[in-house]
Amino acid sequence: MTVTRREIEQFQRDGAIRLQSVFDTTWIAAIARGIARNMESPSRFGEFLSPNGKPPFFFDDYWNWRSISEFSEYVMKSPAAEIAGRLMGSTCAIFYHEHVLVKEAGAGQESPWHHDQPYYPVDGDQNLSIWMPLDPIPSKMALRFIRGSHRWNRWFIPRKFASAHEYAVKTSDEELLARYESLPETLANPQDCEVLCWPLSPGDCVVFHGRTLHSAPGNLSATSARRALATRWLGDDARFAKRPWETSPPVTGGLQPGDSMACDEFPVVWTAKTQVG
Repeated sequence: MTVTRREIEQFQRDGAIRLQSVFDTTWIAAIARGIARNMESPSRFGEFLSPNGKPPFFFDDYWNWRSISEFSEYVMKSPAAEIAGRLMGSTCAIFYHEHVLVKEAGAGQESPWHHDQPYYPVDGDQNLSIWMPLDPIPSKMALRFIRGSHRWNRWFIPRKFASAHEYAVKTSDEELLARYESLPETLANPQDCEVLCWPLSPGDCVVFHGRTLHSAPGNLSATSARRALATRWLGDDARFAKRPWETSPPVTGGLQPGDSMACDEFPVVWTAKTQVG
C-alpha cells in the first residue's frame, strides 16, 4: 500500500481523508477477534457507556496492543504505519496507541465534537489517527469532520465522552493554560463550517489529523454493532509536552518535555525508503 501525492495534499489541506479498500479481509477478521477479546476482558481504561448505565453500550478501551496479539500484528505488519508516515510527510511513523470504539446496536450515545491532540502529551504537527471500521458505516452514522480545522491554530479543552463535560484542570500555571479555550457553542453545531462525512465499507478507513474537529452520531441500527479500531501515529516533529489535565492515556514512556516521542513505549514502526511518486 502506498498513498498518492494527491491524497497527501488532500490530507494536508483538509485534515481528513477517506481511503478505500486498503485493508484486506485478513486484517478485518483479525481485528474482529481482537475486539471480541478486548470486550470480554477490558483493561483498566475500558468503559461501557450509556446514558442510563444499561445496554446498549458504547464501549471504548485502549493501550492493549501489547497484550492482544491481533492488535500488535496489525500495528507492525498492516499497511497502517506506511499510510500514516506518508500522509504526515514524515521520515518515520511512531506508533502511539490503539483505541477500540464499539457502539452496540441501538446505542444512541453521540461522540461530542472534539479534537484529539489536547488529550495527548504530544506537540507537533505530524500526527494522525487511522479509523478502520469492521462494519458498513452509512453516511448517517459516519464520523463528521470540520474541514481545515486542524489549521486554525486553536486548541480546545478535551471533553469526556461519557458526559461531554470538559476535562478538569489540574494546574494553576497560567502560561500553560493560556493555549486552550472552551469549544464555542457555534462549533458544537457547525452550521457555517464545511463538514466532511463519508460512508465506509470494511477495508476502508478515514485518516484525520490530531487537531481536526470531529464527532460521531449514535448507532442508529437496531441489529448491527458499529465496531472500529483507531490507531494513533506520530511523526518526526512529535515532542513530549505537558498538559493542564491528566492525559488520555496517562502513559508517558518516561519522557520529559521536549523529548522526541520515539521510545520503547512508542516504537518506530515504519521508516521511509522511497519517495511517493
